[in-house]
Amino acid sequence: MKTYSNLNNLKTSIIYFVLIILVVFTTIVKAQAQEKEVSNHDYLMPQKGKSMVEFYSGLPYVAIGQYSYGFSNRFSIGVIYGYTPFEKGYGLRMKAIIAQPSESFRINVKSPFIYYPGMKKEDGEPWMAAWPAVNGEWKFKNGSKIWTGVGLMGAACVDVIFPSEGHEHGGHDHGDHKPKGPNHDPEPTTPPIITPMQVKSAEKMYSLFNTFQFGYSKPLSNSWSFVAEVAPVMEGFKLKSPNGFLDTTPVVLTIGLSGSF
Repeated sequence: MKTYSNLNNLKTSIIYFVLIILVVFTTIVKAQAQEKEVSNHDYLMPQKGKSMVEFYSGLPYVAIGQYSYGFSNRFSIGVIYGYTPFEKGYGLRMKAIIAQPSESFRINVKSPFIYYPGMKKEDGEPWMAAWPAVNGEWKFKNGSKIWTGVGLMGAACVDVIFPSEGHEHGGHDHGDHKPKGPNHDPEPTTPPIITPMQVKSAEKMYSLFNTFQFGYSKPLSNSWSFVAEVAPVMEGFKLKSPNGFLDTTPVVLTIGLSGSF
């Protein structure tokens, strides 16, 4: 019975995956059929004084949206709101072009900072995540772009980033604080017993990984672009372990649309 259920789940996942691929393929083919009028929409940056909206799905989040404003043609800041399978999150995302030696090549920096009010699958503590990344990007004659780069992905409980009194060093304060001096000799104390559960809890307070991402964008019009990016989450040169504080999938997959107005 269990095997039959697993097969049904696998078939359903394959059907959904095939449908997504068909929709993406149809969209790209339709855009390529209009290449006589080459669109020049930038999926990444709104122009100075302009706005951009972005809608994505993928892994590990189910849905995420962003609004950003261009403070210049090379720098923008946006607000993010989205859902993972376990929790909602919101925050800021900075994007900047740090170098553009030619019309067909540029180097950009992207960095979201997201706050999660509480993880339902853990103990409900709020936590934060950041993912600064640097990419080299190439533009083709038909307006499409590809990029690749590296990044650092980190996540930690708020108590680790902003420790409060009595919650230092992983949120636990061990030891017996007795007055010391000539008239107050410290009494022998028994070393605190740290259980395996406490060690496991402390290990889950933060995580840091490196990423190697690559992506593709294609203008659908002068206002909208299709965007796709894959970013393996790694520990050095190997994919991250499923254990630890950030126990999500070892790959971040992003598929969606960006639009300017």
